[in-house]
Amino acid sequence: MKTQHSYTVPCGLLLLGICLFIRYRIGKRRFNRRGVAGLQQFSSYRRFILTTTIEQIFMIAANLCGLAGLVLLAVSGINHFKF
Repeated sequence: MKTQHSYTVPCGLLLLGICLFIRYRIGKRRFNRRGVAGLQQFSSYRRFILTTTIEQIFMIAANLCGLAGLVLLAVSGINHFKF
């Protein structure tokens, strides 16, 4: 009898971990850019556009990783409780 290893749970947890790590790092960078008035401060307009665009791309990727991780964990849970 062959044993079949399922990697859905570790992959799901890894994707959720990646999601949380990326969101934490971007949030920390945004927090550190804030000045006394609570607004983000940039040295130039070009830097503002480039930074916010790259951060938005990474946030979309992080959200997709989190969604994929949740789907993998849900599929694993459904497969575990099959009748």
